[in-house]
Amino acid sequence: MSSAAVRRTAGGSHILRELTTEELKRTELDILRAIRDFCDAKGLKYFLCGGTLLGAVRHKGFIPWDDDIDIGMLRSDYETFINEFPDTGRYRVITYKNNKEYRNPYAKVVDTATVLKEQLVRNTEGMGVFVDVFPFDGLGDTMEGALAILNKVHHNDHFGNYCQFFFYPPKSPKKIAKNIKMVYSRLTRKMYFDAIGRLCMKHSFEDSKFAGATMGQYREREILPKEAFDGVTSIEFEGDTFSAPVGWEAYLKSLYHDYMQLPPEEKRVTHHSFKAYWKE
Repeated sequence: MSSAAVRRTAGGSHILRELTTEELKRTELDILRAIRDFCDAKGLKYFLCGGTLLGAVRHKGFIPWDDDIDIGMLRSDYETFINEFPDTGRYRVITYKNNKEYRNPYAKVVDTATVLKEQLVRNTEGMGVFVDVFPFDGLGDTMEGALAILNKVHHNDHFGNYCQFFFYPPKSPKKIAKNIKMVYSRLTRKMYFDAIGRLCMKHSFEDSKFAGATMGQYREREILPKEAFDGVTSIEFEGDTFSAPVGWEAYLKSLYHDYMQLPPEEKRVTHHSFKAYWKE
């Protein structure tokens, strides 16, 4: 059911209307179409991944109890995308490099006509309804080496997100300490996330035997022989056509095993912890 929030600006306060679930899905789908059109025009390859790809294969659209969209790109295309996607229209790329409050080492494309209110963490300035964009990297010639990179990435991600909780000058006045803590956490987060980038770009995709999304939630199950991601194929999603990795079946088996099997009813729940509102 839709609800509302109050937005306070210099000109006063006004009511924000919450997006319904259908509006949320439609907004995300429009972002995905904008990404697809940009990538097609630039010759960049993207592909549905994670639960979005699972939904495309099993349901030909969103998983009924889910409402987010994840895509992947090989590192070279990812870097071109985040640097060249236009910042002048309704949609905008957010990364930790262009938004100091952003707390992820991968990108999001947001709809600037919306605003997101997080329920579990501090809100990020400029955050709206989004599509996650994950880089897929070459990880070397052995699974052992790939797993070593994966573990270092998650180590840096953990400290990049939580280091701010470990620093608080005990004898400083409260306001000064809060400001010091904020600056310190932002600088330290960037240091750790920059380290993730260096780790992931240690091996090129072309010269590797294994590849995957080191920042994916399934950790070692995200790593496959690189042939799974060495090209794209077309797939239906919500009545439209998008790209999937050429090895989509091996990828889904690695992540979900029997991926066509529905989970128990008690696990058919959304995992997001935010509310989305229209700005106007």
